[in-house]
Amino acid sequence: MTVTLPPDLESRVAERARAEGISNEAFVEKVVRQATSSGQTKPGQLPRWQGHVLGDLRRQDLYDDVR
Repeated sequence: MTVTLPPDLESRVAERARAEGISNEAFVEKVVRQATSSGQTKPGQLPRWQGHVLGDLRRQDLYDDVR
């Protein structure tokens, strides 16, 4: 498979790969494997963020004025 990335994204991939001391291809493979691993969110589940489920928000999730 061949994937063409926009120049700005390609630069960020190269920078992150260089920081980890691996090739661009190895870095992209690592990211794709992590994103598609069985430990990821399954269909029908929302990802968790700071202990909250992403989705509908309540006012108290945004403002500290609810008593």
